[in-house]
Amino acid sequence: AKSIVENNLYGLDIDERAAQLAYFAVMMKARQYDRRLFNHGVQPHVYAIRGSNHLNPFCVDYFVNGDAKLKADMQTLIEELHDAKEYGSILNVTNVDFDAMYARFDEIRSDINIMREAALNELLPFVQVAHIIAQKYDIVITNPPYLNASYMPDKLKKFVQSNYADFKSDLFAAFACRILQMCKTNGHVGLLM
Repeated sequence: AKSIVENNLYGLDIDERAAQLAYFAVMMKARQYDRRLFNHGVQPHVYAIRGSNHLNPFCVDYFVNGDAKLKADMQTLIEELHDAKEYGSILNVTNVDFDAMYARFDEIRSDINIMREAALNELLPFVQVAHIIAQKYDIVITNPPYLNASYMPDKLKKFVQSNYADFKSDLFAAFACRILQMCKTNGHVGLLM
């Protein structure tokens, strides 16, 4: 159960409460198979989507620590995840060097800088969400939103028109296209209707 939760399940939701409930459900289901699961410090990869709109620039500077490659990668994520709460997982995120980012977070954990907690509480979840969106999966399952283009907020409507021009009439169609992109070749896709 521990291995499955840590290595095989990933989940995102725009709504913070829905992400918390999904996290709880995964942990309770896993605990059915391993009564000592909570003693192992298992953390499911289930997150609420975070955008870059309100990231602290001082925290970002502390995180990149003068590393040009890390700075370029972080800037890419910041640009691509702007207004992420509006668009959700239909965003396309570049697969930057996430290993280097996680290595920097490991360094930060033992640092005594005043920005340490802000980096771990603000930037780490942001990078984890970006990493989930950037990956490809063997199985992708979603409950896509049904929203006709005529009811979309202007910002979302423009984004869908420019990024999913062939599927712009309904948000469901854009999600169907996006999950096919997230799925590996010969993978499986499931849409809850």
